[in-house]
This record gives sequence, structure tokens and C-alpha cells, in this order.
Amino acid sequence: MATKPKILCLHGFGESGELLRIRSRNFHRVVEDHADLVYLDGHLDIANLHLTAADLDRDNSTHVDFKNLAWWWSRKSKTVEYRGLEESLKQVGRVLNEQGPFDGILGFSQGACLAIIITALLGGRAEHGPGFGIEVTHPPIKFLVLAGAFLLSEPGYKYLYAEKINVPSFHMSGEYDTVITRDEARAASSIFESPVLFDFVGGHFIPQTPQCANAMAAFVAPFVPGVLGDSADDSVADAAADTDAADSASPEQQILQDVSA
Repeated sequence: MATKPKILCLHGFGESGELLRIRSRNFHRVVEDHADLVYLDGHLDIANLHLTAADLDRDNSTHVDFKNLAWWWSRKSKTVEYRGLEESLKQVGRVLNEQGPFDGILGFSQGACLAIIITALLGGRAEHGPGFGIEVTHPPIKFLVLAGAFLLSEPGYKYLYAEKINVPSFHMSGEYDTVITRDEARAASSIFESPVLFDFVGGHFIPQTPQCANAMAAFVAPFVPGVLGDSADDSVADAAADTDAADSASPEQQILQDVSA
């Protein structure tokens, strides 16, 4: 039996792997049993952040103890210091070695930023600056699905973004996102060779609409066999066809829009 593709899932600041599992239920429905999803918890505990009702599981019979975790926190003085980032990279490096190989990464907000860093390092950028802090033997990442992504602003990390990353990437960005602005999201997508941009009407979250599910399915189909199988919705197949057409029309980037989110 063929091995299922494996996808590493990285949560946002003040959240957890379990909360990302709930946030990303639309993505989970897309890949269903066709991929193994590994939800990782950040090592930093930054308690006392609150959750919104929209983020809670619809199934009230299931009790979940949410944790407020992060991959790093920023300390600003004359420069920006990302406290905890080095340890997070070591943590991820150990996971890559012990649980990999991973085909793709799903990242939300700070987790999306971390996903870009991981992809850059595995793509050879570790030769030009600090890497994982440990020896990592893992092949390059094949694809990224990102929501609310941004880049590290401190100049000391420019080596990560000095060259475009030639990895297929899917970027979700909310028109009314006040946490990661559209300009910040565009800056993150601009470092990729051929990003797919999914713009939606909404804020800092992963859209749960059929339009977003269709677009994600079309994007991950080449990497996750079975997503567009015989049982797939016609709308998902249509989305794949639309994506293929957009690939031919715009080799640098394609922008999909969802006005119903």
C-alpha cells in the first residue's frame, strides 16, 4: 500500500495544534483520509490570551483544553529580537528527522511565517545564515498552504528571502485582516516563484467556505492523490480546471477571490 503524504501543521501565536485542527477543519475535509496531518505544539507557553466564539468546536460534547502557545515572541528595542525562535527551529528539526519526511506544510499566521522559514532552510538557505541549530536530514518541502502569512522584518533574517522560493504555495488573505495586513501577506507571497493567492472577505482566519475548499483541493491535488477522485464534487473538479487555466494564463501568480467568506 502506498504511503500517504504527510503534512506538518503549524498554529498561530497564542494558539495550539488542537486549535489549528479546529481552525483548519475546511482543509481537513479536503484531504480527508488521503493524507496524514501532524499538528505540532509550539514550545512557548504564553498564557492569558482569549479565544473568540467563532474558533470553538461546533461539537459541544467534546471538551478541549486550549493552550496559549507560540513559536517565538518579539521584543523590540533598537532591533527586533525573536525570543524562542532558535529553540523552535531545533524542535521542528527534531520532528523533521524523527517523524518525516513531510510532503507539505499547513501554516496559520506565525505558523505560516515559520513554514516559510522551514521551507527556505530545507531549500538551501541554511548555507547563508543560521539554520535549525541541529543536523537535519530531510528533503525539500513540496508545497505550502498558508493563511495570514508574513515575513520576519529584522534585517538579520534577509538571507532567508534573498532568492525566490521555487515551491508551490497557496496563500489565503482576508480583506479586513488587521493582524496581518494585505500588504504584509503580499510581501510574503512575493518571495515565491508561482504563488496562488486566495483573497476573501473577512479577517484573520482560515475561510470555511466551499469556494476556499475547492481552491485548496485544486491546489493540493498534484501532491495528495485521491483528493480529486471519482467521488469529488463537480465544483472541486471545476476549480481544478480553473486553476489549470489560470496557470497557463499567469505564470507568476494567480489571484482567486471568494466574496462569500
